[in-house]
Amino acid sequence: MNPRQKLIDTFNNLEIEIKQLSHLLLEQSQLVPFVASTFILPNIIKGEENNEISHIPVQKLTSHSAIEATIKLINLLFIHNKSEEVSNKSAIRLPGVICIQTELKTYREFNALISKINELKVQIKTIVTQINETQRFEFIRESLHGLLTLNTYRTLTSLVDIDTINFGWANKKIINKVTKETVLSRLQASLESGRCPLHIPKEHWQLQIESDIQLIYSLPHDAILKTQRPVKVQPIARVWDSSQQKQTQFACSTPLFVFALEKTVAEIKVGELHDYHVDNIPLRNRPKAKPVELLIPRLNLYIER
Repeated sequence: MNPRQKLIDTFNNLEIEIKQLSHLLLEQSQLVPFVASTFILPNIIKGEENNEISHIPVQKLTSHSAIEATIKLINLLFIHNKSEEVSNKSAIRLPGVICIQTELKTYREFNALISKINELKVQIKTIVTQINETQRFEFIRESLHGLLTLNTYRTLTSLVDIDTINFGWANKKIINKVTKETVLSRLQASLESGRCPLHIPKEHWQLQIESDIQLIYSLPHDAILKTQRPVKVQPIARVWDSSQQKQTQFACSTPLFVFALEKTVAEIKVGELHDYHVDNIPLRNRPKAKPVELLIPRLNLYIER
């Protein structure tokens, strides 16, 4: 089966499983005790993706309204199903928790659906990322026009009989080591693709890439290169499980699914996500990073010195 057809078939299966989960969630919310809290964050408007963020107001939804918002988000997989004003480059996040009191049989039904959904999401991401980076945009556009890849790749989290769940905010950087060969390969592919940013003349763009290639070639063979990409502030959940005496932190872009099997939902303590204010985020002690020098800003490429 060719990659395009494989992607379409896998995505169709994903939609079926998500609809089944949505139906089960609505059904159970009418039958069993549950606690649901989700936190609406402001939309990122097109053109404002790179604006500095100093304050994020939070609006809370509870009960059936929170269930409806969760179902809407997990089914949001295409650009044309959201407002045209909202940026396609920024993640749409809905932190929160759906806590359901359930019997073992129903829990297994929920867990099987969530596991299958996550498996299909990973398969879709694998199919797409195996396509050459310079050809991915066209591949997705021709296969599933308007696909929101951030929402499609995002897996769901399922937990059982935890004790507390609290919410907060985090800033971080994604740091990855890369080889000279990898960087050169990417630059060469960019040069050969012929594509360039709309605001830069093609000749200038080609000269810039050729200059970058020469720069990387000139580095010592043992140079340590890193990509260091800042990630904007994002909501997180901190979960405490006394049976394991363990606290786990989760990225919380979608509500976490928590199932009360041995407990009641009243025994699981759910906290609040308060408004984000940049001055209120505490700095934690971190290992001192090795000094780096910025080589190619648009690639967020650094070299250890």
